[in-house]
Amino acid sequence: MTEKWSKYAKQRALPSASKLKRYCRRGIPPNIRPWAWPEISGANLRRHDHQSGYYALMVRQGEAGSECAHQIDLDLPRTFPHNVWVASPAGQTALRRVLLAFSMHKPAVGYCQSMNYIAAMLLLVLNKKEEDAFWVLVALIDDGILYRDMYANNLLGTHVEMRSLEELLGMKLPRLRQHLIKLQCDITIIATDWFLCLFATVLPSESAMRLWDALLHEGPKVLYRMALALLKMQEEVLLKQDNPGFVLHELKRAAHATHNRAALMKVAFEGVGSMPMARIEGFREQKQEVVQVELRRRETRQQLQKAISENDHSDHDVLSSRGISAFADKIKLTYTSRRRDISSIRRGSPSSSH
Repeated sequence: MTEKWSKYAKQRALPSASKLKRYCRRGIPPNIRPWAWPEISGANLRRHDHQSGYYALMVRQGEAGSECAHQIDLDLPRTFPHNVWVASPAGQTALRRVLLAFSMHKPAVGYCQSMNYIAAMLLLVLNKKEEDAFWVLVALIDDGILYRDMYANNLLGTHVEMRSLEELLGMKLPRLRQHLIKLQCDITIIATDWFLCLFATVLPSESAMRLWDALLHEGPKVLYRMALALLKMQEEVLLKQDNPGFVLHELKRAAHATHNRAALMKVAFEGVGSMPMARIEGFREQKQEVVQVELRRRETRQQLQKAISENDHSDHDVLSSRGISAFADKIKLTYTSRRRDISSIRRGSPSSSH
């Protein structure tokens, strides 16, 4: 496989579509990844769509005043602190520049904790080339490799992915799913980190890179496959647990110890069975509506709590009945409007059978 990838890298041409998926799943040699990742992710195409010097421009704008700078600076020393280069002044500076540049490129997203690990991994793999890391990060988050809104302020997309994962778990590993329900064990507590960090902080580094070889070509379906693979490999152990805390601890321990990359990939791509993207999209469509309503309810509760708190601070008294009534009317109007929007979406959406 190394010889084949070396040939393509020398020719600066990817294998045919029929071969590319198979080759990526088998793994890209470490010395070929700096060339292959920007190619298979579409990052190079995106870079060519922008003027020369675009990355440097985004860096300058970010250093001049990004709203995300404070949070980025807080997270820099927490990012792979045991990696000598990442923890060095040069590594911290490069990571900061990439994250600031992305926050200016995509202000609707800005910066979300966990992007620091993704950007750091990219810098390490791509020979510490900031611009290459930036454009692959753009390809991941902005160009649709990952599900939309995964890194939004309310993590809407991540919530949707977690609900969809639960559905797939019920289909692929029904015994384990029922056991987790019985234990009241919320698997999304740990799986949220899996998806947000793209397993970069979960698996041994080379295992995570093997996953990214396929992820950058195939997209988020690979994240589902990897999550289900980890669960499947530990299924018999987890079924014997009667404490939800032990379940989560065992999953975390097992993931960190997964050094047998070949075995892991075999389970992910063969052991969990077929996974048509249309099925995942169907789950997403259903769950998006539910999650949007829940997030809206949470927002209105927070607004009410804030209004009561502000009133308490102003006159040390509870809201007047008139004030509560007016605020409740506002919430009701907002919520009714939202339900009307979702109802219209349902009427206009194809049935889940499609």
